[in-house]
Parts: sequence; C-alpha cells; structure tokens
Amino acid sequence: MRMNSGPSIYKAVIFGILLVSTLACQSGNQKVADTDTPNAVRDLLIDRIFWKPGPTGKAGEAPLNLHRFTITNTSPKYSYNKIAVRFDYYDRAHHKIDSAKQTVERTLEPRAAISIGELPTGPAKPETTSATVTVLTAVGKVLP
Repeated sequence: MRMNSGPSIYKAVIFGILLVSTLACQSGNQKVADTDTPNAVRDLLIDRIFWKPGPTGKAGEAPLNLHRFTITNTSPKYSYNKIAVRFDYYDRAHHKIDSAKQTVERTLEPRAAISIGELPTGPAKPETTSATVTVLTAVGKVLP
C-alpha cells in the first residue's frame, strides 16, 4: 500500500525554509540601540496628558489651549533641559487641524519625572476635540 506523502513533504520543506531564513535574520550582526549619546526622543516619555480649552479672556476671544502632562526621563545617565515639545490638535474625525511648539525650560535628571501643569499654547480652535504632546528635541548632558 502506497501512502500519499506529497503535501506533507511540501509543508515540511516550506517550514524548513522559513525556519532557516528566520534564524539567518537573527545573526550576530544585530544593532544595539545607541545609548552612548543623549537622545531625547528615545529617553523622554510623555504621559498623563490632559488638554482642555481654557476660559476666554475678553469677549469674542478664543479660549487658550491648556495642557497638563508629565515628562519622565528613562535614561540612567543623561539629564535634559530645554525640552522642545509639539502639541497636535485633532477634530472629532481625528484629523490634525493645528499644532503648536513650546519649550519646557526645566532640568530633568536621570530616572526622574516632572509634572507640567496648565501650560497655555495659544488660541483653541472650536472644532478641537483632542490633543497630543510629542518630544522634538532637548539638550542632554551626561552626569559626572
């Protein structure tokens, strides 16, 4: 009695090719994240983000965008200051409708966090329903 082993052999060959190619891609030439230089985008984490339109000043003036957030320095060896951040504003359909940039002039030590409270960034557009905060750059230096 002859067994039909055709499809099983093909599956085994394909599995073997995939296994070998996967192992070949994981060779010893992997790049390690460069932590020998300060990198604010890598090291600074923004969380606990809160945005709201603030009160209007004079009659007819648009309310200001008000932000609260926390910046955490995940680096064990770099401190950062002059942290440039970008605020992006979105409408109900999640389309980006505006943005603003601001610099946080505080020093953030390694493995520390700072809370930023009620930071105004300019007039809020009435169609804005949400906002995000992104680190752009910062001045980093290694501690002695």
